[in-house]
Amino acid sequence: MEPLLIGLMVFVTVFVAGLALVMRSPEQEAVGTRLDEIGQRTPRAMMLGLPFHRRTIFPLVKGAVDTVTRLIPPRSLAIVQSNLAMAGRHRDNPVAWVTLKWLSAAALAGIVYAVGEVLRWRPLVQAPLVLAVAGLGYLWPEYNLRRAISRRQAVIVKELPETLDLLTISVEAGLGLDQALETVATRRPGPLAEEIRLYLDELRLGRERHEALRALGSRTGVEALMSFTATIVQAIEFGVSIAAVLRIQADEVRTRRRQRIEERAMKAPVKLLFPLIFLILPALFVVVAGPGLIRVYTEFLRPTGPSQFVPPATPGR
Repeated sequence: MEPLLIGLMVFVTVFVAGLALVMRSPEQEAVGTRLDEIGQRTPRAMMLGLPFHRRTIFPLVKGAVDTVTRLIPPRSLAIVQSNLAMAGRHRDNPVAWVTLKWLSAAALAGIVYAVGEVLRWRPLVQAPLVLAVAGLGYLWPEYNLRRAISRRQAVIVKELPETLDLLTISVEAGLGLDQALETVATRRPGPLAEEIRLYLDELRLGRERHEALRALGSRTGVEALMSFTATIVQAIEFGVSIAAVLRIQADEVRTRRRQRIEERAMKAPVKLLFPLIFLILPALFVVVAGPGLIRVYTEFLRPTGPSQFVPPATPGR
């Protein structure tokens, strides 16, 4: 019986081991299926499995962008990136923006050229018009970007005093600088709050505080904000009270805003001089002196001949 029992136990052990090797758990089945799929997905099969626009249009666009990237100097790309950041368009690609400028210029020039060919314009008329339209298409995105930068900087300058007041109150209430900035960003919507949130995101990603603060000022291009961030960095480095520095900065920003308002008020008479001379005074002269000049002309200067009709005199004269 002992050899039979030993053989039975060996058979059962081998059978159970075989089942364990053949039968896998659901997790192992999922992993095995995924590995089989990865093994079967060759680069060609993966490419053919993509949509049509991903296989045709995207490579062309990528090739055009790479070509433009090689042609544009790195310094110009850095300037474009800085301008896009000042306009609040942090996620825009500078290469794509420059490519859009060239494409808009080429498209407008092509349209004007086609219209000229259809209408049979003369070359002396068609060529300058095509160049002018191409220049307009190239400069129009730049003009829109500059205008967006000016509007955003004006909004930041307008929001800065109230933001500094709220920041000062928060720090004096016991919050830290970062917690106070987060409170300000949540309670005051606007471009300045967006920049503060971007600063907080950079801190969470591990960037140094003084670098993030300097970047907060340089991204906007606003002189008052750049001065404020530089002062805060120096206060942190030297261990000065942040609340006192914030109070001084808030007073200084309000003083600068009052000075700007007074400067604009003093420039207003000079700016009104040209409309007053060329638009208002001529119209006023026509209204006041016009009837008198007409009466002088009809009474004294108008020639009277035999063939001309002279109205009868009014009775009583």
